[in-house]
Amino acid sequence: MASPQRLDQLTALRFFAALAVVGSHLWPLAEYPGPLQGLARTLLHEGYAGVSFFFMLSGYILAHSYTDRLASGAVPVRRYLVLRVARIAPLHWLVALPLAGLALWQDGLSIWLKVLVNLSLLQAWVPSSDWYFTINEPSWSLSDEAFFYACFAALACWPLRRLKGLAAGLLALNLGVVLWRLSTGQGAVLDGERNTLTHWLTYITPVARLLDFVVGMLVYHATWRGGTRRELGVAALLLTAMVAYPVLGVPDALRMQLAYLPIMALVIGIFGQGDGAVSRWLGGCPKLVLLGDASFALYLVHLPILHGGLWVQEWLGDAALPWLVWSTLVVLVSMGVSVVVYKGVEVPVARSLRRWIEARI
Repeated sequence: MASPQRLDQLTALRFFAALAVVGSHLWPLAEYPGPLQGLARTLLHEGYAGVSFFFMLSGYILAHSYTDRLASGAVPVRRYLVLRVARIAPLHWLVALPLAGLALWQDGLSIWLKVLVNLSLLQAWVPSSDWYFTINEPSWSLSDEAFFYACFAALACWPLRRLKGLAAGLLALNLGVVLWRLSTGQGAVLDGERNTLTHWLTYITPVARLLDFVVGMLVYHATWRGGTRRELGVAALLLTAMVAYPVLGVPDALRMQLAYLPIMALVIGIFGQGDGAVSRWLGGCPKLVLLGDASFALYLVHLPILHGGLWVQEWLGDAALPWLVWSTLVVLVSMGVSVVVYKGVEVPVARSLRRWIEARI
C-alpha cells in the first residue's frame, strides 16, 4: 500500500505553530517597556496555544497516514509503535543528554531520577513542574505524544461513533476539572513563579490532552469546506482570540486548552482541504515547508538557545542589546540551528532507523 500524500500546507503551518511557542517564551518583551510590550502580553504570550495545534495535528496526520495501513495489516502494530518512538526519541535525547549532564554537574546526583524520567518520556505524568519541566522544558509535550502514539494503535480501529463518544467523555472530564478549579478559586496556573496543580491538570497531563489528539482524528474524518475566504477567516479568528482572551480576562484554566480547542479544529479542518489561495501559497513555498519540517527541531532547541542568549545579555552588562533586537536574534539563530539539525541529524537518523526497523520488524 502506497504511503499517503504529504500535506505540505499543514507542514508549513507547523512552522508558525512552533514560532508561536518560541514567542511565548520571549518574556523580556513583556516584562520591559518596548514597542511590542502590548502584543507580547497578549498575542505572543498566548503562543502556547501552538501546542494545541501540534497535538491536534498529530491526531489528524496519524489518521491520514496510518488508519488504513494499520486496519489492513500493511503496517504491523509493533512496527508502527517502534517507528513512532524512533520519530521523537533520538532528537529528544540529542538535546536532552548534554543538558542532563549539565544539570547533574550543577545539582549533583540528587536529580538522577528526574533525569531518568525525562529521558524515558514519562515526565508529563508527574504533577509537579520540578519534574515535567526538567532538563528541556518543551519536552514535556513529547511525553504526551508518546502516550498518544500508544493509544492510536487501538483507536485507529475504532468506529467513528466510539471515537466521538471518547471525545465527548474527555471533554466532559476536562470541563469538570476546569469548573472544579474555578469554583474553588484555583483557576490560576501560576502561584508567584511556581506552576500550580491547575497548570498540570489543564495543560500538561496526557489524559487531558488526549482530547486534542482525538479531536484531530475526528477532524480528519469529518467533511470540511475549504477555500480562501474560510482560510483567511479562521486565521483572523485565531489571531483575534489570542489577543482577546487575555484582554477579556478569560480564566487561565479555560485558556490552557478548551478555549482554543474549537478554533484549532477549524484551522486544521479548513487548511487540511488545501484548496484555498493561502494553502496553495503555504504548500507551494519550499522554504516554509522546510521550516515546517524543521519545526520539531525548532521546538526542542529554542529554549536552550534562549537561555544562552540571556546569559550573554547578563555578561554584556551595560552593553546589552535592546530586548527587541535580542529577541529577533534568538528567533533567527533558533531557526537556523533547527534547519541544520533537521538536515544534518534528524533526516539521516530517521532514514537509517526506518530502514533498520522495516527490515527487522
